[in-house]
Amino acid sequence: MLRFSALPEHVRIARLVATSLARRAGLAGGDVEGVRLAVGEACGRAVQRSESAGAAELVELTATCRGGELVVEVVDHAGDDGVETEEVAMLLMEGLADEVAVTAGPGGPGGTTRLTWRPPVAATAPTAAGTTTTGA
Repeated sequence: MLRFSALPEHVRIARLVATSLARRAGLAGGDVEGVRLAVGEACGRAVQRSESAGAAELVELTATCRGGELVVEVVDHAGDDGVETEEVAMLLMEGLADEVAVTAGPGGPGGTTRLTWRPPVAATAPTAAGTTTTGA
């Protein structure tokens, strides 16, 4: 778990940590960059929410990797800050992660952003005899 003050300059550290975790999880180069960008957006969103709500609590980033699946959660304690979720950030996260979920966190609505990346499914190709083989 990484905890940091809700300051924009700390988002860079969160991106570096996420990049390292993605590499350790075995994700491919393009996916590693996607993790870096999506986690940056999620952390930037948490910082923005915390700043607008005047929340002094730390932003929390946790990551788990099981069976090649990487799950990153970013939690703020902003509560209902009255700020609508920035659509551009949500669209970017949705385009970069396999799954994005924004749910209530410790402070209230919208406080947890969960990003998931799954390992690629092996491609299947038919053989000359009509059977299917799985290749990497």
